[in-house]
Amino acid sequence: MSLDINERTKSLLSTPLLVLLLIDKAGEASISDLIRTSKGMSASTITRYVKELNDLGLIEIETTRSSVGTEKKIIRITQKGKEIINNIKKLNEILS
Repeated sequence: MSLDINERTKSLLSTPLLVLLLIDKAGEASISDLIRTSKGMSASTITRYVKELNDLGLIEIETTRSSVGTEKKIIRITQKGKEIINNIKKLNEILS
């Protein structure tokens, strides 16, 4: 269900929603994945927006541990977040 949005729609969206779109495009992502694909957003900015999205219930964060004990956080979109993505998709269609 990934969505490539046009520039007009992007200009109307807040940065946290753009981060939500990055997560949607990936299916699931780590903070490192988001930093790599965000095209210029800093790690602190991504981390702040991930916290905001989580606080709003738009994403969930699962913490896992590797066999060597390193911690990794996997970010997924919740049903509420998917509803927001669907609304962004509708907006994108209207503006196209």
